[in-house]
Amino acid sequence: MVNAKIVLKSLFFALLWAAPVQAKPPLAIGDQRQVFIDGRFVQEPRGVELFVHKPRKTGQIVIACERPWEQRMGQYHSVLYENKTYHMWYTVYGGADSNAVPVRSIAYARSSDGIHWQKPDLGLVEIYGTRKNNIVLGHGFGGIKGSTHGCMVFLDPHAPSDQRFRLVSNPQELGKYLHIFSSGDGVHWKLTHRDILKFRGEKHHLDSQNVIFWDERINRYVAYVRRNLRPFGSPGRSVARCESKNLSRFPDVEDCSVVLGFDGDDPVNKEKIQVADFYTNGTFKYPWAQDAYYMFPSEYFHYTMFLKDFRKGQPVNAGSLDARFAASRDGISWQRYNRRAFVELGMQDQWDSKSIYMAYGVVPGVSENEMFMYYYGSNTLHGWDREDQNRERNKRILRRVGGAPETEVHSISRLVIRRDGFVSIKADYTGGQFLTPVLIFKGDRLVLNVDTSGVGQVQVEILDEDKKPIPRYTLEDCDQIYTANEINRVVKWNGKSTVGELAGRPIRLRFVLRDTDLYAFQFQRQSQN
Repeated sequence: MVNAKIVLKSLFFALLWAAPVQAKPPLAIGDQRQVFIDGRFVQEPRGVELFVHKPRKTGQIVIACERPWEQRMGQYHSVLYENKTYHMWYTVYGGADSNAVPVRSIAYARSSDGIHWQKPDLGLVEIYGTRKNNIVLGHGFGGIKGSTHGCMVFLDPHAPSDQRFRLVSNPQELGKYLHIFSSGDGVHWKLTHRDILKFRGEKHHLDSQNVIFWDERINRYVAYVRRNLRPFGSPGRSVARCESKNLSRFPDVEDCSVVLGFDGDDPVNKEKIQVADFYTNGTFKYPWAQDAYYMFPSEYFHYTMFLKDFRKGQPVNAGSLDARFAASRDGISWQRYNRRAFVELGMQDQWDSKSIYMAYGVVPGVSENEMFMYYYGSNTLHGWDREDQNRERNKRILRRVGGAPETEVHSISRLVIRRDGFVSIKADYTGGQFLTPVLIFKGDRLVLNVDTSGVGQVQVEILDEDKKPIPRYTLEDCDQIYTANEINRVVKWNGKSTVGELAGRPIRLRFVLRDTDLYAFQFQRQSQN
């Protein structure tokens, strides 16, 4: 697995971890999983750093363009795991159907293992002379005849049973705003919430994968949407956030707060004009740990702002994209770490060499040790064949720089990443340690998601709130953990794992590590896995 390193000597972490520790109430963590994405659990660090782990590309094409309504693939796709089934909704372009209207629609696939996918013949609508198709929105079904735009699906815990699946989209025929379709099975959709998010500016757009979900931490629906800031000479796409108590109406886009935008560390051209922006955001609240939000925006590099050939004439909205990574404790303040690509473009001659968009969602893998994610890839640039008066000139320029292939490829592929494995605390080869703030937990044993590989080692000491080691739980009492690559490694002291007598008391943990990645910790009840 390829990794992206975060140097702790950066100003951000130097300030974050070296700041004076203020007296605070104990942090109640209960028996929930705790991941390392910032300094919440890291005090007095020595020889450790935050480290972002990239997923493994499997190279497996799970969805390819194979049917008349799949002449090419759109960029917006969504994945869920529910009731022992993997569900995928993906956007496809078809040629003119029986009504002579080119249609961008939403198709459906399912899987029992997340690896092998089937496109069921649902028979919901007749297109191209057959009802044997997997279209679930568009071509007349779901009340939508023309093109859809956007495809993000979430499960709503507060919806009636016949609406528990929610689909966020903005079909062209319904106007410029954002709408929600609902379904009881993820297949039969109907429009239930129209115009839930609007904008006032004439030049704004919501043509992106806008995200909405229920956030149980704040008991509200949250939306992460495209907002065009448009500073002078800039593409201007950013990610904005807003909240609502219900799905009937969110604030206008202009009233949503920008939570991810560009700053002085982002790329500019020779004229100091921004040359990239965020096209999608892919934000979700991580379901297997406390207070962890992740974002996977596609960063769009604008050739228009970079190539002199474009600036001499009518510019074209074209360029490459890859997937980036950010994390947050509250969904509002985001850390972009070292800002390197999370899913990189493929080699020059590979099918995913020019564009990558993350499919929305993370799902369990076949093994409890791993998670699956999916991404759309293509050997075409965004907008490379855009229709305008300079189309042929633009295509010549893009072909010259390797951005317009003779044969297009559009596919969805699978990624694999360790459970909780986006960020770890990495200890130096020569050793490191850190102390947690004061915690109160529930449960009777401590487990670690840890990888020592062959040489690494870990020990854990439990201290009282005044940093005094608690008898029987000292560093000397702790059994050494080594040759361990596990997501639930039980910590033991003198051969015993029970810590139930300390539950409900203010305690601290001291982690002493060498050449190790520590991804998460959790106090569990014996019945928990």
